Amino acid sequence: MFRAASAHSKNPAGAEAAAECIAQLEGAGVTDPDFVIVHANCAIGLDMFGRALHARWPTSRLHAATSCLGGMTDVATAMAPEAGIGLLAISDPTGDYGVAAGPLAGDARATGQRLTCEALARAGRAGEVPALVLVCATPGDEEEFLAGVQAGIGPGVPIIGGSAADNTIAGHWRVLDADNAIADAALVSVLFPSVTVSTAFESGYAPSECRGTITRAAGRRILEIDGQPAADVYERWTEGAVRRPAIGGVNILMKSALTPLGRVASVLEDMPLYVLSHPETIVADGSMTLFTRVSEGDEVVLMNGTATTLVGRAGSVVRSAALIGDIDPSEISALAMYYCGGCMLQVRDRLDEMRQALAKEFPGVPATVGFTFGEQGSLALGSVRHGNLMISAIVFGR
Repeated sequence: MFRAASAHSKNPAGAEAAAECIAQLEGAGVTDPDFVIVHANCAIGLDMFGRALHARWPTSRLHAATSCLGGMTDVATAMAPEAGIGLLAISDPTGDYGVAAGPLAGDARATGQRLTCEALARAGRAGEVPALVLVCATPGDEEEFLAGVQAGIGPGVPIIGGSAADNTIAGHWRVLDADNAIADAALVSVLFPSVTVSTAFESGYAPSECRGTITRAAGRRILEIDGQPAADVYERWTEGAVRRPAIGGVNILMKSALTPLGRVASVLEDMPLYVLSHPETIVADGSMTLFTRVSEGDEVVLMNGTATTLVGRAGSVVRSAALIGDIDPSEISALAMYYCGGCMLQVRDRLDEMRQALAKEFPGVPATVGFTFGEQGSLALGSVRHGNLMISAIVFGR
């Protein structure tokens, strides 16, 4: 029988936080979980947390990574300044779950493919097609990593997840590899649950009339839009809210969080579906950097969001995931969400409002929410995408 429960802690000591979470899970009837999703503030000893969980449940598969400021569950917002941690534990004796992690080692594509095959083998389902692949990588090369995962699993399998994060964009993000928390690494989980599972991948932003074509780009840097310096175009589109500096570069993550750039990833019933890119810096030479790759010839659109739409979007993405999977909302047994850390920082003072709205709409459903520095998923029937300022959601039926 499929059973799930959430747990949380604000204890900065990893082993003690684990003890608190274990007590909550066992109190909820999940005494030997098969699969555990963990979102932790980077101030917590993620490795000690993982070792304590494995000491109690040696066969549990842990999908664990750091999350901006902490995590959220259906009953608690466990965030900084406390060293918060939130998790979702699944007991599913007739399902199969496999997890593999390791360093990216300078070749994200090869790592993605290798970890996918290892995860399938650890699930005891080598060569089979899972219902879902859950991914996490430290920021920097998610596109190549996703290409490798897709190569390892084949077409048509939902791939969803979120990039590891820290609190200050200082590179303190980690993923859990066995019982070691490591940087510059990735994590792949394959899920063969005994219940229906479905996903959605959306943003809470609307397109504006401002749009142009990238005419010069290199990786995650835009040099020109419509033949003009990208920084000048973005300054004009934002009506001077972000200005090109005279020297050096300026971090604009907070200023640009409600005005990202969007690209059409697919079209559903004549409605364009956008994947977003979060502008990171604006530079004196006229270029700007992002948290996603772009290419020359891409059309970019200035997107607009508000705190209210971002708070309300969490429930909307869960509803979309249920609809896509033909799961009645009253039959959702658990949910996991990856919510952009940049969006979270814009609505940080309203997180309890968001959590309470989710709990009211989906009463009694155990949930975990991680706050990530990049989100992955599929838009409509398109290929898997890496985006920013997005929300990925997974819902499990009964």
